[in-house]
Amino acid sequence: MDNNITKRIKQATQEGYYIDFGTIIEKAFDNYKKIALTGGLAFLLIVLAAFALFGSIAAVAFGAADMMGTLTEFNPMNFSVVGILIYFLIMVVFAGLTAPLGAGFFKMAHLAQSNKPFSVGTIFDYYKTSYFKELFIAASVLAIVNFAFATGFELLTYPIIGSFLTYIVAFFTMLTVPLIIYGEQKAFDAISMSIKLVAKQWLILVGLAIVSFIYMMLGFIGLCIGIFFTLPFWYSFLYTTYNTILPIEVESEIEEIGRVEE
Repeated sequence: MDNNITKRIKQATQEGYYIDFGTIIEKAFDNYKKIALTGGLAFLLIVLAAFALFGSIAAVAFGAADMMGTLTEFNPMNFSVVGILIYFLIMVVFAGLTAPLGAGFFKMAHLAQSNKPFSVGTIFDYYKTSYFKELFIAASVLAIVNFAFATGFELLTYPIIGSFLTYIVAFFTMLTVPLIIYGEQKAFDAISMSIKLVAKQWLILVGLAIVSFIYMMLGFIGLCIGIFFTLPFWYSFLYTTYNTILPIEVESEIEEIGRVEE
């Protein structure tokens, strides 16, 4: 682990940092324009693959004729306790296994910012690095927390509170992935550092997150398929925010795809 990176992260969490709303949005849009098409195609590929996977599982489990009805009426709270636990385990593992895809979008944004080539396949690059373990652990832990909130308050008949808390968790941990892949932090440290960093400028970051979310939702206008091509803006926003708070040093710009777990 780079001690200089860790020192800068701790300094930012302790002393705070300055970010400008307009500058972040401007830089995020500049970055987004470079990854919109490729990132959109990557999102479309992921969704089609996920639909094919879960659709096949549902067809086998419930029958092809009842598949659509089952999917639209699906509610894990209707399961038995054992069923809920199995569903919980599957979702946690799924979150961990797909975490490197999110990291891949960060890499795409970084390569675009550095004017280096990238492709749809870039989103899979972190499956081949030593960061996979930390990404898996971080995503799994956050999935457990979110599931506990959602399920707990659903059982208490206050699902809105559960949903609100999951959004709060997502907001304060939104810098976890870049802290792992660029900040060289372990999973639990990355989650902790993300919470501390976001808390330092939470009001501005809430505004930025809202603007980013609204822009992404504009993709539903028209044929709705545009959402796939506005979703990459979220990663441009997160990447720009992280790179503003903790500028990625020259030596950190060398992608470490060759690194493997010892």
